[in-house]
Amino acid sequence: MTIAKNILAASAAVLALFAGSAQATTDEAIAERIKPYGTVCVAGDPCAEAVAAAPAGEAAGEAAGGNPGEALFSAKACVACHSVDNKVVGPALKEVAAKYAGDAAHIASSIKNGSTGNWGPIPMPPNAVNDEEAAQLAEWILSLN
Repeated sequence: MTIAKNILAASAAVLALFAGSAQATTDEAIAERIKPYGTVCVAGDPCAEAVAAAPAGEAAGEAAGGNPGEALFSAKACVACHSVDNKVVGPALKEVAAKYAGDAAHIASSIKNGSTGNWGPIPMPPNAVNDEEAAQLAEWILSLN
């Protein structure tokens, strides 16, 4: 499984480098764009067992008193392409909140089903979230505006 994790990490780094190459002009800027956002946890790894053993509320950020949408943003693949304040591969979430103010249903649909052409030529793929998670993410995004 370590080989698969290395391949996934290398693929993500190449994608981030490719997507940001037009904007990154220094070694520091490139390093910032391709820095790791977390780890990949594969079934059978010790980290997967720890996640499976955690209470459901804790996994969603509720046990720590955090916002469930913010916790989902960090736990799902969102952070690979988005940040709160700056464009990465996709738009900054504050820009999304401003563009779709009051339209949580549209944001939730885009998160769950993906979208094309709303922010340029790079499509957003569908994400592995259920309806409730998509709604929590959308509400959190709108709260950033």
